[in-house]
Amino acid sequence: MSGKLPEAPAPWPVRRSRALLAPRLREAATRAARRLQGQKEAACAAYPQGEAMRRRAVEAKRRALRRLDALLAQLTERVEARGGHVVRARWPEDVARYVLEVARRRGARRIVKSKSMTTEEVELNAHLEAAGLEVRETDLGEYIVQLAGERPAHILVPAAHKSRADVRRLFAREAERTGETPPAGESPEELTAFARRRLRQEFLEAEIGITGGNFLVAETGTLVLITNEGNGRMVTSLPPVHIAVVGIEKVVATWEELADLIQQPPLSGVGQRLTSYVSLLSGPRRPDELDGPEEFHLILLDNGRSELLGTDFEDVLRCIRCGACLNVCPVFRAVGGGHAYGSVYSGPVGVVLTPLLAGLESAPELPESLCSMCHACGEACPMEIDLPGHILRLRRQEAARGLEPRGFATALALWARLWSTLAGFLLSARLGRLGQGLWRREGRLTGGPGPLSAWFVGRDMAPLAPESFHEWWRRRGGAR
Repeated sequence: MSGKLPEAPAPWPVRRSRALLAPRLREAATRAARRLQGQKEAACAAYPQGEAMRRRAVEAKRRALRRLDALLAQLTERVEARGGHVVRARWPEDVARYVLEVARRRGARRIVKSKSMTTEEVELNAHLEAAGLEVRETDLGEYIVQLAGERPAHILVPAAHKSRADVRRLFAREAERTGETPPAGESPEELTAFARRRLRQEFLEAEIGITGGNFLVAETGTLVLITNEGNGRMVTSLPPVHIAVVGIEKVVATWEELADLIQQPPLSGVGQRLTSYVSLLSGPRRPDELDGPEEFHLILLDNGRSELLGTDFEDVLRCIRCGACLNVCPVFRAVGGGHAYGSVYSGPVGVVLTPLLAGLESAPELPESLCSMCHACGEACPMEIDLPGHILRLRRQEAARGLEPRGFATALALWARLWSTLAGFLLSARLGRLGQGLWRREGRLTGGPGPLSAWFVGRDMAPLAPESFHEWWRRRGGAR
């Protein structure tokens, strides 16, 4: 917990080089992504009726976005009728301001959090720590990432890039700081036991618990949390104040629609029909109840979401943060997870969502450089979001606004001119064959001239054939 606001991400060339020169991170990200994708495929194959539920879930989200204002008004009315407080936050700073107001009014100093990508999006932890509050992540993966001072590597598996040895070193450092006994070994049981001992006291001492939310049910004013760890229930029941920060697009109309939607994140993300914990929260503790918070605050975050309604990008608001697109993305695996993206949301959905929410000028490299146009993400998305199409739209906007890297447009124009004729194509092939010997090592090309050298960072390729098809065809007599 640094007490400092986060620094701007390093420039894209720096992030790219760091990622490509970290083979262990790439191996860890690839291993995690393939495992999750394999689990999804096996679960879907064994659950054929799930496809009908998925299609109904897509339609439910479409209907909800068409009447978003009405559903949010209904949700607000139901939550307030049960004694909760609802506030609309236009921008990230509005979230931090409201949470700090609640903390100061309550005299709170200690905050525990359940996993929440929305609070990561608004950098809430950093703002609260800068104001002198103690903030502790309690999801195991988020706890590990917080101790390391890093961003989550994956939407679902924040510490996917960490080995057991890495985690043990982090825990040993934390134990030294607090004067506790470090974990003796690296087994999952020993590491989890250490985290459980450390976090138990945090739960008991916290004055505020903060969560995100997977869904909001308008007809009853219910916040829905789905998790595979019990920390979410501790965060929402032990502290006297519970604050939930949820994007406005998470609202659905009815419980019937929720029944179809609630299966989609675990099924598409980790291959489970349902998560281990489904928590349905409807306001503060009632007089006849023994546990639960004294106060419940629901912060509905916009942060540019409403501006996507009615545009070509509206279907991005159907995203349920399942991580399915990350698990099939070859670029995500190649750069070792989310660290190269320079933003909270990584993978294909991050390539689209980050420029839409933060502005294309803030991250022009995402649609330009972090997509191979393989279309795997579009096929994997359970909510039928047109991710490949959106990336192309963003690239067109980038070109129209002159945001491409210096010399990029010129290089593409020269390349197109050269390869638009057979003579130009054959000339470039001959020149390539003549010059490739300078970068040939053990039968592979490991480098290239000038700007092409960056392409070979972290990869190699087969050399050009000694004879092109056209040359072979002519040598054999052509059409004869």
